[in-house]
Amino acid sequence: MWIAVLSATFAAHAGAALPPWGGSGKREPLPAQTALPAATPAAPGSQAAVAASTAPTAPGSNTAAPRATSTRRRKSAAAAGRPLPTRPALPKRATLDPLRTQSADLPENAPVERDAQGSWIAATDIARLVGATKYWHGTLRKLELRTPLHRIQFTVDNPFVLLDDRTLELAQPVQTAGGQLRVPVAFIDSLPRDSTLTQLIYDARRGLVLRVPPEGLVRTPRIDAGPGVVRMTFPTDHPEEAVVVGRGRAHFRIRFGGLFVGTLPDSQPPGSLLRGARLISSSEGSAVELSVRPEAQGFSIEPTRRGDAVEVVLTLQTGSQYERFAPEGPEGARQLKVVVIDPGHGDKDSGVIAGEAIEKNLTLALARLLAREIETHLGARVVLTRVDDRNPSMQERAETANRAHADVVLSLHFDGAVSGGSRGVTAYCTPATFGGGAAADNTGPQPIVMLPWRDVATRHAVRSRELAESLLASLDLKGLGPTRLRETLPYPLLGVNAPGLLIECATLTSDGDRARILGATGLADVARAIAAGLDAYSRAE
Repeated sequence: MWIAVLSATFAAHAGAALPPWGGSGKREPLPAQTALPAATPAAPGSQAAVAASTAPTAPGSNTAAPRATSTRRRKSAAAAGRPLPTRPALPKRATLDPLRTQSADLPENAPVERDAQGSWIAATDIARLVGATKYWHGTLRKLELRTPLHRIQFTVDNPFVLLDDRTLELAQPVQTAGGQLRVPVAFIDSLPRDSTLTQLIYDARRGLVLRVPPEGLVRTPRIDAGPGVVRMTFPTDHPEEAVVVGRGRAHFRIRFGGLFVGTLPDSQPPGSLLRGARLISSSEGSAVELSVRPEAQGFSIEPTRRGDAVEVVLTLQTGSQYERFAPEGPEGARQLKVVVIDPGHGDKDSGVIAGEAIEKNLTLALARLLAREIETHLGARVVLTRVDDRNPSMQERAETANRAHADVVLSLHFDGAVSGGSRGVTAYCTPATFGGGAAADNTGPQPIVMLPWRDVATRHAVRSRELAESLLASLDLKGLGPTRLRETLPYPLLGVNAPGLLIECATLTSDGDRARILGATGLADVARAIAAGLDAYSRAE
């Protein structure tokens, strides 16, 4: 069977209070201040099974807010003798602000108080962060902080601070406020920068002083723009950990191993290839998303010669030293009314078997979880190509997708490798070469091309690549990588007339991957990440 298609069709985070001032003057050790536990609201949820050929509508779980907030009390239906509803309303879609991070996702930290006189941190917070014992000299109105190798002495209403054998003069004198002694936050920069003391950093953007995490920091980039090229140099403690996780120009995403404590530019000069930059959420390290102009052709990312930064280059040029951006279709939201999920293998075809992990069982369990996530949070209808332990033929799977008029098809699998070092996620999509790489820019009439029906997926190649970018970025940013993309038409997508993707969701022969997937939340974490990627794809984000 043949089908006529256009070549331009486009195939995605109290302690002991100081005694009142003017105390006895005895040298009394005070216990180190401890952080109060954050109040975390419970996340309600329920389970449901998939029945028939579509995944059922099922209650989802509401994610707890980053910080405890007061909520309006619900009227008790139970008190009135009525059962509570089991299906929550679809939540409003919202982009996660990386600054509104749960405290558990940040290193141990302390708030900075800002007023007309400057920015301040409580001395007891400094003691907590560096692990120091506090000694209060009431008669002298001095507070001494001691660690095994260092001694810090603050005096009330005095700008001079003793740090070991040095005397430092602060821009403002040490003050008291609300029964606490506070210090100009600039003092943090005077602390020893070696292994003898816990390293602290003032993050002005978040308004926090943080312990420097073991993975290090990423700071404000230096941007050099010239004709046809932009160079962004990000100072970072571990430049070798920087990796590109999204190659589309509109959403070019870079993940770093360290915590970002800098600022990103608010605007760019006219004509720059860089349109804008913003932080995005990442479960590991930090991530930045760049918006790049459509005419940019290539990019590169590599550590600098000094090894203290990573340089990102955006250019109009092409060549072996540059990678090409992912092809992109027209701008704007994409329709996502029907999602077909194809759980791989089944019946006598068990797929990969590694320890207690059997691929055919995992794909079906993941499909059910993913169906619930999609229907609950995206509002799309979900169709499964199998709902039990059978193995439909490749043609039957394709027919299920086509009859459902799928907007997206996801074929779920798990990988296996002879090499014990292989791990992570691999996605396969149709090569985005049908009609040329610039298909998205063709607006006039295009020649008609005849395709074998089995190759109909190629007409959705660009959209499939965009879908792959969104899903892989979501998986990587949620710590489920590393991720890889292979551009080749996978067998489960033969004859599928929709954008599609085959995803090897983990490598079962990897001990780490297998333990994670078989863990209590392993499959649910993958399902949530894939659903988030689908959401980003549908909104073209």
